[in-house]
Amino acid sequence: MSDQRGADVAAPGRPAPPRRLARIGLPTLTAVLAAYLVVSQLIVVVPVSWVMPLLRSAIIQSALLLLGAVRDAMGSWNVILAVVTTGLALVALRRSAAGRRVAGTVTGVAAVGLVLSVATSAALVCAARDAAGAWIAFAPAVPFSTVGDAPDETVTYATIDGQPIQADLYLPVRGSTPAPLVVSIHGGAFVGGSRGTNAYTTWLADNGYAVLDVDYRLSDDADHRWDTADADVACALTWATTNAQRYNLDLHRLAAFGNSAGGNLAINVANKINAGVLRPSCGSAADLPRVGAVIALYPVVDLTASGTETAIGSDAARQYVGGTPEQYPDRYTATDSAPHITDQSPPTLLVQGANDHLVLAEHTAAYAAALDAAGIPHRYVEFPFLDHAFGTTELDAGAQVTRLLTRAWLAEYLA
Repeated sequence: MSDQRGADVAAPGRPAPPRRLARIGLPTLTAVLAAYLVVSQLIVVVPVSWVMPLLRSAIIQSALLLLGAVRDAMGSWNVILAVVTTGLALVALRRSAAGRRVAGTVTGVAAVGLVLSVATSAALVCAARDAAGAWIAFAPAVPFSTVGDAPDETVTYATIDGQPIQADLYLPVRGSTPAPLVVSIHGGAFVGGSRGTNAYTTWLADNGYAVLDVDYRLSDDADHRWDTADADVACALTWATTNAQRYNLDLHRLAAFGNSAGGNLAINVANKINAGVLRPSCGSAADLPRVGAVIALYPVVDLTASGTETAIGSDAARQYVGGTPEQYPDRYTATDSAPHITDQSPPTLLVQGANDHLVLAEHTAAYAAALDAAGIPHRYVEFPFLDHAFGTTELDAGAQVTRLLTRAWLAEYLA
């Protein structure tokens, strides 16, 4: 009589049988998922100040930001994944004989991941309700899916030093009156990124706003664009003024919208234009329209601090400015946002993740305090357990609530 256990033993040189692979694969898969859940949740539960020494390493900081981006893009699906992982862990525990201790540990880790996922998701739902007055119970509908349509037109708004600079136009249905314009400015630490459809471009057009999504010259080790990036955005606005009638644009109702480095440019361009001190890299300063409102997501408002605190921030600042704050204090002052606040600064909406591992929330909050001291209408909204770059292309909870906040802000200040 043959021994049934022998069916699970592979002969030398032959692949392992399916049952053995299943016994190995299920615990391994469960362990990986459980580890992801716990680590990705812990990095937003633990205060950023506790891990600041780790952010001095570009590898560790990149890993934390990647985990944060995946977790934020997954959104409520983290809870579903945690439930499935805990269920798989329990199945593995029941089936395991020799490795019950390991299986039990994995089950415990999965359970911790489930508890953390539920807690952070619930806190974010409540924060969204407090900020925008709407319940966003489950988001995104599909994780990692981009939203928005292609632009209606791509234009070359300038050619500077032989380099063409382009922008995308997203246009609302043409009406009897010109449409207000939102200039959208991408992030990328001043050294990367480009214009492109995101969670707001098509949505804004569907809500009656024209969108000019602009590129600008980027920095590198040879070219430091600290004194031209905002001028390029201003250049795009002179193009908009010249072409306002053609595209049915109302330049008397203009808003600036940006995230991360783009948030810095949105704020600085608006403050400088309204103060009359910004000179565009093309066109005339006389053609610059006044900015009526700003929406900035996790903006780099304090490059002097952000450019020294972390490895990625320091490298980006060095390429953008050309050196350290000690070497070029005047350049850093020129790129920081608070020094450009005047009584002409526009109403500003600031949206920030509390656990941002690149642009620390404390700096954005400090800029909000500076606006308050200057008597500028503003709102600072800080969401718990969100990291850098949430809500860019995916319609996650951060993007959904930012849409609601943006709609209200524009309705109030571009009316």
